[in-house]
Amino acid sequence: MWWEEVRRRERGELRPRRFEALARSRRAASLALSNRKEIATPHLGAVNSLQVDLTEGRYLLSGASDGSAAVFDLKDATEYEAGFIAKHRSILLVDRQHQHGHKFTVSKAIWYPVDTGLFVTASFDNYVKVWDTNSSQVVMDFKMPGKVYSAAMSPIATTHMLIATGSADVQVRLCDIASGAFTHTLSGHLDGIMSLEWSTSSEWILMSGGCDGAIRFWDIRRAGCFLVLDQLRSQLGRRPPIIDSTTDNQHQKNLGRSSSSKSYSVQQRTGNHKKQSKALRKSLTMVRGHTQQKVHPGMSSSQNHKTAHYGAVTGLRTTTDGMHLLSSGSDSRLRLWDIDSGCNTLVNFEAMRLQTSKPLQLAVTDDPSLVFIPCMSSIKAYNTWSGTTFQTFRGHYDHVNCCYYNSQDQELYTGSNDRQILVWSPSTPALTEMEDDDKRQEGFAADEDNWSD
Repeated sequence: MWWEEVRRRERGELRPRRFEALARSRRAASLALSNRKEIATPHLGAVNSLQVDLTEGRYLLSGASDGSAAVFDLKDATEYEAGFIAKHRSILLVDRQHQHGHKFTVSKAIWYPVDTGLFVTASFDNYVKVWDTNSSQVVMDFKMPGKVYSAAMSPIATTHMLIATGSADVQVRLCDIASGAFTHTLSGHLDGIMSLEWSTSSEWILMSGGCDGAIRFWDIRRAGCFLVLDQLRSQLGRRPPIIDSTTDNQHQKNLGRSSSSKSYSVQQRTGNHKKQSKALRKSLTMVRGHTQQKVHPGMSSSQNHKTAHYGAVTGLRTTTDGMHLLSSGSDSRLRLWDIDSGCNTLVNFEAMRLQTSKPLQLAVTDDPSLVFIPCMSSIKAYNTWSGTTFQTFRGHYDHVNCCYYNSQDQELYTGSNDRQILVWSPSTPALTEMEDDDKRQEGFAADEDNWSD
């Protein structure tokens, strides 16, 4: 009973953060199709992207296949239907009729993390555009070499204003809003990039998922990726201890030096300087009998062919604490990764059927106890740690493409090919539940008074 938890908090048995976490998880566990809030979408195509602004948690941004992007006010309803159903219509719409609107599908629409004055759209017309929310005009645009599947901005960045973009091209491109130009590209994928996600613990770490089945970790300050996730590298239970590799590296250097010195002495005796230089190059790359060619870090990362999924990586989502990464693939698998160790945690998520031809947008609660993933025409909520199906949400008439969990209101928003945006809210608000408990207690007290001597 919720009232008992409130009493425990009053007595000091529950700490404030623990009480808040219980309240949030309780509301998230009771999500159902809202009968009090409705979003009237102006889109004439499938809804591909949803996001609520990170500053106020009030404005919902959506992007659709008809080339349009819309903004909705979730706090102030446009009108009320039947007296109590709040209907929210778009307060801003940018479509093909706009002078600078997109010509083809809007694959991604994201808010500028600092405020709601700017938002970014990515489209299949090879453009990424930055919009001014107040004037509905394009501030700047970036031309890409192919269809743009994904775009992302770091929610915690304080020293850069970069937009990471993934397209049909094999490179991740970083666009700088401050200068209006490309800063650099990240090479390593062997096919197009369908999903991007910034780390929630470091503003410099970027994760990308490609059609080649690889998930790569990038430090944008350096060349080449520093980690490629491998589905065969796994762990159970606690994280493995961190092994210091400095001794191994030193040993390898010593081996290289010793072999180079031996070869140098032999070549010096013969007096053949050309053979000496060749032997030196070979000996420097010899480590315990294995020959490795020295290449640039950016090139070496492309030679790592480890895969995280058997097929394209269609979705990426990090947990709020930045410790785990969730990935979905065209192999209809959902995997949970430990970011620190880079290992597959082997959580066996129950059977699901996912779309294979387009990116999917996943959602996670703040706990993070639940993960929401679009499964064809439904949305499944899985327990993050056990992989069991917690609940299945059915309400759309066609394939679901995206879902977003609003942590402030504990509401879930989903977009589908049926052109609709559905709102899933807690079925029983906490205040109503407390009022019901009060009424029960009053009823018990009345009975005691009536039957007392």
